[in-house]
Amino acid sequence: MKILLAIALSACGASPAPKATPRAPVSEADAQAAYEAKQWPKCGELYETLGAETTGPARAGALYNGACCFARDGNTDRAFALLDRAISSGLQNVEHTKVDEDLASLHADPRWTAALANMEARIKAWEATLGDPILRRELLTWVVEDQKVRTALTMHSDKPTQEAIDGLAAIDTKTTAYMKAVIEKHGWPGHRLVGRDGAHAAWLLVQHADLDPAFQKHCLELLDKAVAAKDAEPTDYGYLYDRVAVAEKRPQRYGTQFIDGKPQPIEDEANVDARRKAIGLGTMEEYKKQMRAMYGPM
Repeated sequence: MKILLAIALSACGASPAPKATPRAPVSEADAQAAYEAKQWPKCGELYETLGAETTGPARAGALYNGACCFARDGNTDRAFALLDRAISSGLQNVEHTKVDEDLASLHADPRWTAALANMEARIKAWEATLGDPILRRELLTWVVEDQKVRTALTMHSDKPTQEAIDGLAAIDTKTTAYMKAVIEKHGWPGHRLVGRDGAHAAWLLVQHADLDPAFQKHCLELLDKAVAAKDAEPTDYGYLYDRVAVAEKRPQRYGTQFIDGKPQPIEDEANVDARRKAIGLGTMEEYKKQMRAMYGPM
């Protein structure tokens, strides 16, 4: 810790089988809500279902999240089964996997070392196709540090300690300086240079560069061009667009930015779901449900 198939079977000469009651689609918000509520078996089942209904990075991510839930539940066999499926589906962020506390219960099992070795081997073969695999690993490592600090801050969300607040400012200052050097040398680090996960990591570090809004706005322009060249994710552009707009006290476009549990003003709000769908995001209602699951009632 991020399409239903209906098959009708009938025997020759037998009466038609009764139609199954349609099952409501599983949503990311439902799975996230189960995770936040520590309903580990339900969380694992929901993410496993999402993994069966999606493809590509979304599939790998859902299966990984399912593994995390089952690991939290102490169901190591199902956790390893989903982790192996996630790796086979293209899971690549080994740096995060190694330190993810959700998977801590798996570390003493011999299968843990084997899973990491399998992941590393697949990544090494894939990295040979990238323009700069070393830069990819650097970006992912910085994200691990970024998330450590933010996790520490979240643990004291009611009354953050000054140490946690200072730590956040320090990591954002470091990562912003790092990303400025990356951008100056490479331009926007896209899929072809650092892979999808590396490009997403670059976006996350820029998304957190709030101490330098001018730099964020410059990166938004670069990211826009990268999306047009199919070298970056439209969803990343949407989140950064909204971040920049809110910082400039303008209405956001995609409704991704919340403050104190409430979405900031949205331009042409009646059509926000259409814009969200165009860049690969779910509805505002689904997003609000996710936010409520993570941060409580709005």
